Amino acid sequence: MNQIELAKNNHSSLPLVSVYIPTKNRQELLANAIDSVLQQTYPNIEILVVDDGSTDTTFEFLTHLANKHNNIVIFKNEVSKGACAARNIAIKHANGEFVTGLDDDDVFLPNRIASLVSAYDDKYAFVCSSMYWDYGKKKRIIDAKAGRITLAQQLSYNEATSQVLVKKERVLSIGGFDEQFVACQDYDLWTRLLIKYGEAFRIATPSYIVNDTGSSERMIGHTSSVEGYLQYFDKHQHLMSKTNINNQTFMRIRRRREVLSIKELVKQLGSGHFYSKLRYFLSSNFKLIQQLHQRHYK
Repeated sequence: MNQIELAKNNHSSLPLVSVYIPTKNRQELLANAIDSVLQQTYPNIEILVVDDGSTDTTFEFLTHLANKHNNIVIFKNEVSKGACAARNIAIKHANGEFVTGLDDDDVFLPNRIASLVSAYDDKYAFVCSSMYWDYGKKKRIIDAKAGRITLAQQLSYNEATSQVLVKKERVLSIGGFDEQFVACQDYDLWTRLLIKYGEAFRIATPSYIVNDTGSSERMIGHTSSVEGYLQYFDKHQHLMSKTNINNQTFMRIRRRREVLSIKELVKQLGSGHFYSKLRYFLSSNFKLIQQLHQRHYK
């Protein structure tokens, strides 16, 4: 029996984990997100939700939930300040030793917090996990391989995925999310944690579901997404090897949904992630493959 199982009847013996959720005008999706945190097997959690200028009934909904659950804390920005500012507000007010995030259109699986806390070790900058990408008809596991995440790896690709479990004090020590970023803020923050605190660790068990079903707009292909990658490149280029730069070039091509030429594919040889690049090369050059993918997943 592990520490979490032994301590279920004594919450104070387990570290408090604060889950921060920024939201704006997504009440129905938000309800699913919050419910997935309330259903966690880990018993010592607080939920901090920041309503970033919603114009619908989101805040009234949150007020009702906060009155019903004593571990839900809510904040409201009368004027929208952006998701990163909302996250920083929540983290600043978090009472937990650890913090982790959830987007308001995604959900946790019930074992998420327990599995991350069990895997945590202070020698790592943070811990994270693989995740499910939910396309609608099917889900696909992303980043399923367990292991250490180095800065060199992270500068090529966001190995830490979209959310991590990290000590609150570490996030505050590096200034939290960079509110100047229009996208890739998570990628930037995880990178800065690696720079200061060394390697991180990813567990293989997927416990986070990314919603790409059409009920929520994802950033891939969005102008802000591409700009975010450019901001990331400008900020961290001084640390990058030739391999990192090649991979950043590929990421920008994919984010723009541009065709990957055979010349560029050859140039990418030896830079890693070749299966992803080959798959994108085929789908970006052949419409039939794009259509088959859409039918299979959507």
